[in-house]
This record gives sequence, structure tokens and C-alpha cells, in this order.
Amino acid sequence: MIRALDLLDRSGVDVFSDEILLNTVLETCTRQHQLQRLDKIVASVAKSNLRPSVHIYGSLIKACSALKRLDRCYDFWNMMTDKCSMEPNEIVLGCMLDALVCAEKVEEAVTLLATWKAKVVPNTVMYSTLVKGFANTKQPKRALDMWHEMCKFNVPFNNVVYNALIDSQARVGAMDDVLELVESMGPKGCKPDGITYSTIVKGYCVKGDLDKAFDVFQSMQKNNMAVDSIVYNTIMDGCTRHNRMDLVDLVLADMQKYNIKPSNFTLGILAKMYGRRHQLDKAFSVIETLSAKHGLQVNSQVKTSLMAACIANQDSARALKVFQEVKAGGNADSKAYSSLLYGLVRLNEFEKAVTHVQDAYGLGNFGKRGLPTGQTLESDALEQLMRALGRSQTLGSLGTQLLAQMREAQVPVSSRILKSTMQ
Repeated sequence: MIRALDLLDRSGVDVFSDEILLNTVLETCTRQHQLQRLDKIVASVAKSNLRPSVHIYGSLIKACSALKRLDRCYDFWNMMTDKCSMEPNEIVLGCMLDALVCAEKVEEAVTLLATWKAKVVPNTVMYSTLVKGFANTKQPKRALDMWHEMCKFNVPFNNVVYNALIDSQARVGAMDDVLELVESMGPKGCKPDGITYSTIVKGYCVKGDLDKAFDVFQSMQKNNMAVDSIVYNTIMDGCTRHNRMDLVDLVLADMQKYNIKPSNFTLGILAKMYGRRHQLDKAFSVIETLSAKHGLQVNSQVKTSLMAACIANQDSARALKVFQEVKAGGNADSKAYSSLLYGLVRLNEFEKAVTHVQDAYGLGNFGKRGLPTGQTLESDALEQLMRALGRSQTLGSLGTQLLAQMREAQVPVSSRILKSTMQ
């Protein structure tokens, strides 16, 4: 896919000349997480002669969501509904709901759905999106509200929405509600599957009841339901969180015994575990070995976990090297930049931290901005750096210089960061 996009660049073909081409490129870049390409395309929409269809508006909203630009999502939504007087279809409304949920604006998503439900009939996918949003923000009661609303309006249920509902309760260890939801699946025409039982395992892990978690896990193995990495990841993650590394080793051995193919989530858990055990070399070697053996392309989330492991083991050089790999892959977003900044400050690597900020915003000798347009470093991370520089007798000027560069580049600076610089 990347080679095809490179070929498109060299051809000089205008992606706005054909809706099918534009939609294909947007979908491909979004799926492949090609943020810089997406940013360039989205920024060029206003200069083109394109008159987007409803379908293209959906792809543009999805692209802006991937860029973490909710403001641009709203721009395209308002352009479609207000300026062009076009009504969204189920897919486009679903894209906007997903964008809001990804930005943790779940209540705004609920309001938007209520506003349009008279013209666009809510479906199972839309409610699944809202439920997942409430699960991610740990609002189990609001997730159950969606369940009751679906029942009230006779919205069809499927395993996807049920598993999302069960997950919303499992994330907070509300096992009574988990079991009630499981019992209600049958009357709604659904049957618990491997994901359902994996989520039950997660609930017991969150609650700290590893014995029950292992009971369900072993039952799944006996009934040939533990056929992929999902439940293995769940139990390993739970054991890692509760510092039961010995059990993680047993589960990992079971994965190899039953020839279970790991996923990127598996690799992320292993990076976290070996990092906590101060076995950084093993973290790198295991990820390299498993990804090569199973043909996995290590994603940015795994590399972020490796960065965190490096920081935890006071190896900033390796953390920076991993970050450069993330950046080279076009996946260095605000989360990745901020995560490394927190780590460098924690290790008192202040000069490297300043250089990292300059890289993010294209300050000083960098010229080119590393962060995607519209994204910023997390304010708390920058504040911690400025406070540390302000307290240093030898590095205080670095903070002043960095602040001046940020102001010159018109980078937003909060009042808290200004106060930190003055301390």
C-alpha cells in the first residue's frame, strides 16, 4: 500500500480529480495511519475544486479523526449539513459519532445522535460506538443507559454490542452487572463467544480475583474456545498489572504449546512485563523474534510500550532510537511525543527534552514540524519540563530560549507553563 501511495506521489495525479481515487487514498492513509499524508490532503481540500458527496464527507471526517482534529471533523460536518444542506446517511453519522467518541466527547455524540435520530434511524453500530465510548471513559452506568435505550426502541442486538456492554462493566470489575448482561444475551438472540468469555476474564482480573479469572480461562481451553490470542492477552495483562509475572510466563508457554499466534497487543504486554522485570534486552529480543516468526508488523503502540520500558530502565538512548522508528513510520503523534517527553524529564535528560520539543514544533534548526498539524504536546509534560529548567541554575536559559522560540512560532503556551518558566 505504501509503495502504491509513493507511486501516486511520483505520478503527479491530482487526488481531487476523481472521487473514487480520493476516497481510496483517504481510506488507505487512514487504515495505514499515514498521518502526514492525511494532513496534507485534508489541508488541500479547501484549495481544490472538489464538491464532496456525502460519502466523501464521511471519509474526510474519519481522516480528521485519525489526525485527532475534532475541530476539522466539525468543520466538514457543518459544511455538509449547514452550508451544503446535505443530510448524512447512517455511515457518515456513524463516522462523526466515532470521531466524537475517539476524542472522549461521548455525551456530545449522544446529543448528536438524539438530534438526528428522526432523520437517520439509529442502528446497532451507532450504539456500539457510544457504548465503547462510555467503556473507554469508565462510565459503566451510562453504558447501561444505552442498553436500556436499545431495549426501549427495539434496536437489534448482536455480539459486538453485547461484548462492548460487558466490557464497559468488566473494566471496572462490576462482575454482577457482567453476569446479568451475559444472562440476557439468549433472549436477545445472542450467544456468548470467545470475546465474551475473554471479557469476563478481564473483569475478574480487574477485580483482582485471579483465581476465578484462571478458572474461566482454563474452561475456555478445555472447550476449545481459547483459539486466538485475545484471552491469552487478557490474562497476561491482568497478571502483569497485579505483578504476577510467574503466571505470565506460564500463559506465554501455553501460547507456544497450543501454537497461538500473538498479536501486537501481546507484544505490548510483553514489552511492559519485561520492562518491569528490568529485562530490557529480553523485551527487544522477544518482540523481534515473535514478530519475525509470525509475520507481524510491529505497530506504534508496541513501540510506545518499548519506549516506556526503556525509560523505566533509565535508557534514554534506546527510547529515542525507538521513537525515531515511530517517526520514520509516520506515526509520531501527540501521544508518542508527549510520552517520550515525560520520560526524558523524569530521567533529568533536560537538554534532550528541549531538543525533543523543538523537533515536535519545528523550532530552531529543525525547521520542519514533527507533530501533525493541529496537534500539540500535552500541557502537563511541557509544564514539568519548564518547571525543572526554571529551577536549574545552569539550564534556566534553555527554558527562556525555548519559550521565546515557541512564541515566535505562535505555538500556544498556557499560563501554567509561563508560571513554570518564571519559577
